[in-house]
Order: sequence, then C-alpha cells, then structure tokens
Amino acid sequence: MSIEGDAHEDRSAAGADDAAMAALRELPGARMLVFDRELRFILSAGRPLEQGTAGEALACGEGAFIGDAFPRSLWKLIEPLCRSAIDGETRSREIWSADDSRSLMVDVGPLRVDGPTGQAGRASGRAAVACGVAVIVDVTARRAADGPARHSDDHFEQVFERAPIGTGLMDLDGRWTLVNRALCEITGYTREELIGRGFAEITHEDDVGSDVEQYAQLLAGAIPAFQVEKRYVSAAGETLSAILSISLVRDGEWAPVHFIAQLQDISERKRLEEHLRHLADHDPLTGLRNRRLFEHDLRLQVARCQRYGEQAAVMVVDLDEFKAINDEHGHKVGDDTLRAIATALARRLRETDVVARLGGDEFAVLLPHADEQGATQVADGLTRVIAACSVDVGDVVVHPSGSVGVAMIGERTVSAEQALVDADRAMYAAKRARAAAAVV
Repeated sequence: MSIEGDAHEDRSAAGADDAAMAALRELPGARMLVFDRELRFILSAGRPLEQGTAGEALACGEGAFIGDAFPRSLWKLIEPLCRSAIDGETRSREIWSADDSRSLMVDVGPLRVDGPTGQAGRASGRAAVACGVAVIVDVTARRAADGPARHSDDHFEQVFERAPIGTGLMDLDGRWTLVNRALCEITGYTREELIGRGFAEITHEDDVGSDVEQYAQLLAGAIPAFQVEKRYVSAAGETLSAILSISLVRDGEWAPVHFIAQLQDISERKRLEEHLRHLADHDPLTGLRNRRLFEHDLRLQVARCQRYGEQAAVMVVDLDEFKAINDEHGHKVGDDTLRAIATALARRLRETDVVARLGGDEFAVLLPHADEQGATQVADGLTRVIAACSVDVGDVVVHPSGSVGVAMIGERTVSAEQALVDADRAMYAAKRARAAAAVV
C-alpha cells in the first residue's frame, strides 16, 4: 500500500470518528465519558454540564485522569462506580454535592470489545472489559423542584412521583400496585394500563425468568436487594434495555409485604456502546470487518481445526495497480472502487464465510469447512467478481483486477499468523504469474 493510500485511509477513519463525535454531542443534557482501566479519558462527549458539576473548567483530554475532571467531594462518590464498571458491573446512582447544591445522575457500565480472553473470560464465556462508560446527567433543576421533599417523609408521594428513575411497588405475585410518572414514560404504558399488570408481561420473552434465583434469595433473606440488566417491550412494541433494581419491604414480623422496583432506561447507552464497538471492529470505508476482528476470527478457526480436525481456508485478495487508479482518477474514485469490490466479495461468499479489509487495497477471506478444491473454485470466482466490477468516473469506466492467494488450514497449521503469511505469499505468487502471463 502506498503512503498516499495510508494517508487517505487515515482521513476516512478520521471522518468516521468526526461523525461519531457529532452524534455523541447530540446527547440531550448528558455527558458521556469513556475511560480505560487506569481511569484515564479515552473519550469525552455530549452536552457540557454546568461548570462546577463535572469540572468543565478542568482538563478532560485524552489520557487525563478522570478524577481531575470532578470536584474532590464528588469524585469520592463517583470513583467507586467507575471502578465497578472496570470490574464488569453496571451501576447507577443519584449523587448530591456536600452542600446539596448539585445533583448528578451517574450511570456507569463496562464496554466489552474483544472476544473472551484470559482464564476468567473463557470460564464465563463473556467478553473481557476493555474500558468503562459513564453517562452523567445534571438533574439539579429537576430535583430542586422537589424542594424540601428530599429531606421530609411528609412529601413522600411528591418525591416518588417526580423521581427521575422509573419506580413502582409490586405485590408478591409480581403485579404493579403503584407506579410513578418516569416508569410510565419508560415503558410507554399509562398508569391505568400498568396497575394490576404483571411485570413479566412487559418483559422481553428471552429475559423472563432470568432473575428467578435472585428473587428466591431476596424472599429468603439471603440478600437485601439485587440489580440486573434486562430487556423490556414498550407499549409501542419496541425493545428497550434497562437496569432493574429490586428490594423487598417486610412487616414488623419480617413477613414479605411488597417489592420495590426501580427501572432505569439504558437503551441509548447500549446503542452508543454498540456504535463504539462497531467502530473498533469494522473498516469505516467499506463496513467490512477490520484486520483486528478478522485476525480474532482466524485464530478461533485455527483452534477449531487443530482440536477437532476441521478443514478451512484463508485467502488474501490484493488489487492490481490500485495506486494507478488513485493517481489517475483521484482518491474518491479509489474509495468508490474499494466499496464496490467489498460489496461484490460479500455477495459472492456464503453467509458463514468471513470477509474483511486488512488495509489499503488488501482484503482477506475466511472459508470455514472448505477443502482445497472448493477453496480454489472460490478463489477463481472472486478473481472474476473483481474483474466484473466497474466504477463510472464520467469520461471512462474503471475496471479493477485482483490477485488471490489461498492457504489451507488444518490440524497441522501452526498458527493463525502463519496461515495468513502463507496466504499472502500465495497471493504474491499469483500476482507474479498474472504479470508474466500479460508480458507473454
């Protein structure tokens, strides 16, 4: 790949990052912070909070310690939440400053990017925590409307109704007996529609019963409360993600009376996590997997072949004379060519096959359950598919060509890295053969 191609790819990635940042800045009244395991900033975006609530006058730049962006009194309360996120926990809490002048709703959770790594990851089957995400909303104005209600039990109903988190009481059969306005707004149901309805009725079918064990422990007195992340179905039929917190009220004789449920909608945060995950795993120009994700998939395939005797193939696809297309027609035509080829490759392959852009004008393909004859046929087909691509540049039509190298994967394959090197060498051999044939 040429230096010009590298620079242009960087500009494309930067453009995607700028678009993502623009989307993050549209978060209504919220500040989103992404931080690494050392609690240092990776990203800070969204609506600025009022100066003094999250230290807007202080540095929030990449690599800066996140604690320096908060007044010390608030950071003492926020730090345990952030460290919980790095440990894989999802937590939310309303935090007041020492003088009761500021109130922040802090919602934190882990961001998992890679596949399961390490002994703990393999044992649980869950992806490793790459970083933490915090969404902070200044709710001072909203809570100020409660006046003395925060300090007075006489105003319980007013506080309950105005609470920013969806809250309700349930009987021991799981039916709503009391709900507040926020719960109605989250679910889309009216108060009348929720009262008497079972909580399970608005829970996503795949998540019904996922917390049965926690309820049993709560009723038995083994735990005082529990918190889980679940999906629910709104009145409009849309799926939403929320953090559910459940506690139990008992009478003077320790008999269970009713449950207190709090529901906090985190759908927007989940969408942001997915967007960040996509940016980390996919090529911004073509939408295909990037090298990092492809190499992860390749390592898994090599491990299956070594352990279970599966057969597979890996291919490296390189465009011929792509630099000439960029030099003669400009980088926009080069980008259009790469997108057209990416689409053509994806359409030619099976749903179980994996295609990625390694960088520049180089692509890679992984064929699970493929023998040598089948892999050779696919390689020939991809060569024809590339040649059939055309990009209209106005006065002429660009017809690219490409060379494909194949390496088989089996029980004796040493590593994913070696398989990719073998495919790369085969690609260059095919390129030399094509050039020699053209001379003749």
